[in-house]
Amino acid sequence: MTVAVDALPDDAVALYSETLAGVAEALPSLELAEQRLAPIAGEVWTGTLTLHGTAAAGITDRSSRRVSDRTRARVFLRDGFLCTYCGGRTIPRCVLVAISDVFPEALPYYAHYRRGTVHPAYWALAPEADHKLAHASGGSSDVDNLTTLHAMCNTRKSSLAAESLPQVQLVPPATETSWDGLLSRYADLVIAGNHRGRRHSASGYHLQWLQRFDRQADAARVLEAPISR
Repeated sequence: MTVAVDALPDDAVALYSETLAGVAEALPSLELAEQRLAPIAGEVWTGTLTLHGTAAAGITDRSSRRVSDRTRARVFLRDGFLCTYCGGRTIPRCVLVAISDVFPEALPYYAHYRRGTVHPAYWALAPEADHKLAHASGGSSDVDNLTTLHAMCNTRKSSLAAESLPQVQLVPPATETSWDGLLSRYADLVIAGNHRGRRHSASGYHLQWLQRFDRQADAARVLEAPISR
């Protein structure tokens, strides 16, 4: 059943990250994973977020046009997969896509984020590597000038420097030292997706991201696992 969502709840980051962590941990039991996904299953984003005074129905991936995927991976790893604006957990888009591969109806995804086609978890959790000093203001795309922001935080931020946003109470780093954006479960999700569901990306997409995150052993495990769909 499709559930339209046009406003993210205040606890969206915690709700979606905890639910999806439970889903990932349940593997290889697909039945248990599906049960854990049930509370948010079938949701689709139908709302809008304001970007620099205009309504943005989809994502405007400004930073990724100037930042390599490898650099983005380095930024997310450095920042502990936490949004440096709101302090909340992030889950890389590639990992979210892997979950969508396994459960395409329950966690819908569309690459261009067209309204009514993606689960709101993509807005709430997917990180972007954004410029601290805006590229338009002369900021470089070096790792030191990049920071991890949720897609929704980045969209609201527009081209402002991260330091100019209203201050929020960040999560103390010590409480989140074990959060890895579900990277430790990424390979298991990819393997599960190769056995059921449907692929939302090119065949080498997940292998490339595993390598960018320096998960070569996991990439080898994915290659060795049989594909049965």
